[in-house]
Amino acid sequence: MILDGWPAQDATFVRYGLRRLLYRLPFDVVATSFGLAAIWLVVRGGLSVIGWMVVALMLGVGVVGVVQIAFRWRARRWVTAFDATGFWWMRGKEVAVIRWDSLAGVGIYWARGRNTRIHSVELCPSHEIDRDDPLLWQFVRDTDPLRPGLPRLRYRIDVGDSHAAYEKALRQWAPPGLWFGRKEQPLSYAGSPDQTGHRERTAEGTDTRAVEGTDTVTRETRAALVFDAVVIDEKVVVSHSIVLQRRRLGVALVMALLCTWAVRVLRPWQGNDTGALLRQGLAVAVTLLTAWALALLARSAWGDWDRRIVMDSAGVHVTRHGEAATVPWDSLAGAGIYASPGLHTLELCPKGEIDRDDPLLWPYVRDDEPLRPGLPRLRHRMAVWPGPSRHAVAEACRTWAPELWLGGRRMPSGYEGKADRKGHLQRTRGAGLTLRR
Repeated sequence: MILDGWPAQDATFVRYGLRRLLYRLPFDVVATSFGLAAIWLVVRGGLSVIGWMVVALMLGVGVVGVVQIAFRWRARRWVTAFDATGFWWMRGKEVAVIRWDSLAGVGIYWARGRNTRIHSVELCPSHEIDRDDPLLWQFVRDTDPLRPGLPRLRYRIDVGDSHAAYEKALRQWAPPGLWFGRKEQPLSYAGSPDQTGHRERTAEGTDTRAVEGTDTVTRETRAALVFDAVVIDEKVVVSHSIVLQRRRLGVALVMALLCTWAVRVLRPWQGNDTGALLRQGLAVAVTLLTAWALALLARSAWGDWDRRIVMDSAGVHVTRHGEAATVPWDSLAGAGIYASPGLHTLELCPKGEIDRDDPLLWPYVRDDEPLRPGLPRLRHRMAVWPGPSRHAVAEACRTWAPELWLGGRRMPSGYEGKADRKGHLQRTRGAGLTLRR
């Protein structure tokens, strides 16, 4: 994976995500229309038991259609490219390249079923590859090597009905001797990425050490993250509450509208039969669940209201309602970024004990394993929001505190923990302090 490269100007680009979106769009629209038809049947009413079963099935098909459209819409900007360097995979601002000189062969596999055809680009490496590359791991397959002596792992990219464009690009750019042509395979050849193994390896890392005096082996390191080199200003925003508030407001509005619509649909127009009572019970349940979710959103919004976290050459500053608190760089033993799906956090590991009940900083205090023996367990853990700002935050750490920079690590879901709200409340009550969240 590289950070500062880009395909040559004469490269051949193939819009991988957009092609998949447009190819599957008619099928997904039909599936979504089943869900809309089911909603119309519910609104019309008068359904029998069998009718409700059919409606439930149609709603399931509609949900699948909506999910597929949403997934492919998010991936619409994924692009592949071919040039004299190799095969490029671009996902937004993230870029990876598989160089031609690292491959032993390239070609296209295909299989034919009763109603479908599968086509995939096969990139067979000449040496072992990183099966957990952040961008390329989803293409790695464990299969028979192209020829004896080559590794089993290879890259397999499903190209669907765009195979002609990929074949043309491979024939144009692959060096002589690499292209092995099109080969028909059994329908089951495609396989799938090793999601479970990838999750375990990236969560637990690959380096191990034996615990002295036992036969236990524990994981010592975790898979590293890669950050882009970006230009930063005199201050870098780690997290700004206004971004979260806008998102929460949008979620709250959508939930309120959906609840209103669902109640109107489910509310029985007349009668006290079983169907009417069931619909009325569902309407009450939807209303209560929505009210509970809105209450949680309101609580989170109040906790983050007017809160801002910024970094500069002096340290990390937290401000709220005109008050400020600072974590100076010279008070730290290390700084880095942890990540799990959908979350990035700035880790500030102190040299000595910290005030776990500081009026502004206590929500960020976490009790975790120390950076190294002899250091305290308590540290500050601050969410980086929005997610793309993690590159600027990493660059700020490398610029203003290079000797403290620990890099990035992938962590298992749930690692972030929660603030000790109950303990903080008890301690501050005894000291006569005020709880702020």
